[in-house]
Amino acid sequence: MSIERTSPLPPINPIQSRENAEIAAPKSRNASLPPNTDAAQVTLSDAQSRLMRSGPQDINQKRVDEVKAAIERGELEVDTGKIADALLRDTYDFLNGGK
Repeated sequence: MSIERTSPLPPINPIQSRENAEIAAPKSRNASLPPNTDAAQVTLSDAQSRLMRSGPQDINQKRVDEVKAAIERGELEVDTGKIADALLRDTYDFLNGGK
């Protein structure tokens, strides 16, 4: 069995040629704008600055150590039903414009 050669199909959207001037000198969007001399300055409030910093209260290290130890001992119990219920509840709230 042999495959016969076919002629190439013409492109659906033929490529349009550009003028040489467009290729040689692309237009700059910022050419007509004056240089920006005023830089925007943002100042965070003290409360926002404190929220952006991480601290020891962010992670309950004691609980993390307990979970790690339970995993290592093979004793970590996961209530998949509780996780599924929370996921469904959260999705329901999200879809209904809540939370």
